[in-house]
Amino acid sequence: MQPKHYSLYERFAPVVARLIFGGQFLLGAAFKIPGTQGFAGEVAMTAAEGLPYATIFVGIAFVVEVVCALCIILGYRARAAAFVLAAFTLSLAIIFYTSNLSDPMMFGAFISHLGFIAGLLYVSVYGAKTFALRKDA
Repeated sequence: MQPKHYSLYERFAPVVARLIFGGQFLLGAAFKIPGTQGFAGEVAMTAAEGLPYATIFVGIAFVVEVVCALCIILGYRARAAAFVLAAFTLSLAIIFYTSNLSDPMMFGAFISHLGFIAGLLYVSVYGAKTFALRKDA
């Protein structure tokens, strides 16, 4: 039999993790709000990587980050939202950080993105079980 504090930890730790993951993506989305200086900067960085239609891609990234982050935070279809964000984060890591992995900053950013992906894959498997609008099966 487990002590009572273990069950509290198991109940609340995933909620805190969802808040942290969602918060990070909402913060990233704040730099992509259409019509702002941040949006223009994101479009310029995206275009500099050689992606066509950078404005459209940054706009889509804004929507994906906001919608999926809110789904994870609220626990509504968290599994699907986490999977979408994992695929999104993998594409960002490949597009923006693999051009020069010998640069320690680029390598560090790439590895950091892999850490996000690992956590998101975990959420995509286990979902939001506590304090969720819709508990995933």
